Amino acid sequence: MIFSKKHYFFYLIFLVAFIFLSYFFLDKTIAKYFLQNVTTYEKIGDFISIWGESHWYIATAVIGFVLFKYLKKNKLYEQRFLFLLYINIFSGLISLVLKNIFGRIRPWGMRNEGDEYGFLLFQNYDLGFIEKMKYHFATLAEAPTTYSSFPSGHTTTVFAVFTYLSLLFPKYVYLWLSMAIVLACSRLLANDHFLSDLFAGVMIGTLSTMFIYSKMRKKL
Repeated sequence: MIFSKKHYFFYLIFLVAFIFLSYFFLDKTIAKYFLQNVTTYEKIGDFISIWGESHWYIATAVIGFVLFKYLKKNKLYEQRFLFLLYINIFSGLISLVLKNIFGRIRPWGMRNEGDEYGFLLFQNYDLGFIEKMKYHFATLAEAPTTYSSFPSGHTTTVFAVFTYLSLLFPKYVYLWLSMAIVLACSRLLANDHFLSDLFAGVMIGTLSTMFIYSKMRKKL
């Protein structure tokens, strides 16, 4: 691994702190602003967000892997595209599991002066554990998209790819970072996520990529 465990620990604590600060002090204010200016920002956010969808990178990884394994036969590039495939699948699965565990309602809950905000996981403590779980998963089943705000899947993908590019092509790290930030912030413009969802996506995307890199480093 290119960083020590101490570095990863402080990076994790740093992002977790930002998630908490954002949840309690920034999320509502930022979300309300973009909801109030939906005609100005939403279409822009939706367009930019297209490039944060994981299927683009998964398809690129599969095509590149097949090309360099069976046609061009380049072991280094074969492994690099395999690395790209692994980070998208691994980070995507983690993001998906956490979405279903936390069940956070998207900013849509505050449309038309609504006040729905927070996580299903931390609600309904007046119910027994079994009843709470039944309600939790029944709600997710009825509205899976509405209750899947945390973490941001697009941001997870974007920062997994950012980390990938930064590891293999560090000379252009500021370019990769700029692109990643723009793509991640588009989720705020599109009214699909809160700021803390983005911080969670950054954490999952970067750390999951670094974990897989630590396993494949010699081949890359």
